[in-house]
Order: sequence, then C-alpha cells, then structure tokens
Amino acid sequence: MESQDRDQERKQWIADRYKALLQRQESKRTEWRAVKSEFMEKFKATVQVWNNLSGKVLEDVIAGEFIHQLASKQGVQQCLLVQRWDNLQEIVKQILSEQLWARGELMEPYLVESNVDFIAIERENEQPMRVLAVYSCKASLRERFQQDMFWADRLRSRGIRFCLITLDLDGALLKIIQHGQKGLTRNKQAKMGIAFYDRIYLPDPDHEIKHFKRVFRPIYSLVEDLARWLRD
Repeated sequence: MESQDRDQERKQWIADRYKALLQRQESKRTEWRAVKSEFMEKFKATVQVWNNLSGKVLEDVIAGEFIHQLASKQGVQQCLLVQRWDNLQEIVKQILSEQLWARGELMEPYLVESNVDFIAIERENEQPMRVLAVYSCKASLRERFQQDMFWADRLRSRGIRFCLITLDLDGALLKIIQHGQKGLTRNKQAKMGIAFYDRIYLPDPDHEIKHFKRVFRPIYSLVEDLARWLRD
C-alpha cells in the first residue's frame, strides 16, 4: 500500500510539473525531457521507474485530449466510445486478443491480449457495434515497437485500424515528415512504422507535416479521423 501511495504521488508530481512547464510555450517534447531530468534528480529514480510512471501519465494526457475533442463534436460523441483496456467488455478484449501455440509443442493454445492503450468503438443506442481503431501511446517510436507491428498486422485483418500517438522524443519521425524519403535513411523502425500504422499522431507545432500526410496527422485530428471512419 505504501508503495502504491508513493507511486501515485510521483505520478501526480510528473503530471503537475508537465502541465506547469507547458505554460512556457515550448514544444511538448522539450518539456517532457525537462520533466524527466527534474524527476530523475529529485527522486533519485532509475530509468525503469521513470518509464513505468511517466507512461501512465502520458496516457492520462491523451485521455484528456480524447475527452476534449469528443466534447467539441456532439454529433460524433453519441456514436463513439473511447475506452482504456481495463474498462473494456470481455467480448471486445477477445476481439483484440490472439490465440497462440508454443512452437514445436503439442498443447492447448493460450490467449495473448494486445493490451492497447485506447480503443475507439462505434456504438448505436448506447450499444457497442464495432471496434473502429486502437491506439498505442509512446514517448518515442522505439518503445514496444515490435509488439505494435505484430498487433497492427493481426488487427488490420479484422478491419481494425492501428494507430500510434507519440511525443517522438528521439526526433526520428520529425526527420521523415520534414524531409520525406531522405529522412528514412538508416531508420528501419520509421520505415516499418509508416507501413504498418494506419495513423501516427504528433502533438507539437514544430511537427509540420510536409510528407506522408496520409499517415502522419496532428493530434487535434484524432476525433476528426474517427468521424471519417464512422462513414466507412
């Protein structure tokens, strides 16, 4: 219990500090790095502790973005439900999971859950109808990249779009949207990402999208894209 309270306090510190630093009108990437530096110094924390706690805070930030955008589109709001994994109905979790077998073993298959961060569901008369899209939230493209590629392939075959929301801390995607093909040089993960993700959402104004506009979108387009997919 004491450990949980300590983690909650640290998460709240990250959230409050990030919100405060954003008032300086710097890029979100810059301020996230600043919060990390201050956190590591203040709490004498390991990188693993930062990754675990900051990941949850980033999800909370994105959840607020979904709420804000849905509230601004009343007609769409009635047709959409955006949830986190822990709040899903079991039938939706099954759709977003996969049965796998241990290679070379004669045994019953086991269920592996995708555990995606956000799920957008079309609904009618308050009843869920279909999964429109799922979202993976990461500070950079490198985190859990291989897992995302697996699930993007599996879920697309079920008509579900797989999207990434990222701060792009390492700037790998910034090079691509500004320089196009030249920015892909020696960037294997970026090459794979623009092939497998249906959308990659970027939050900063310095992320001016000049290339690959069918994949890259500003974060304020989250619900705009969902409204378009509702008509598909």
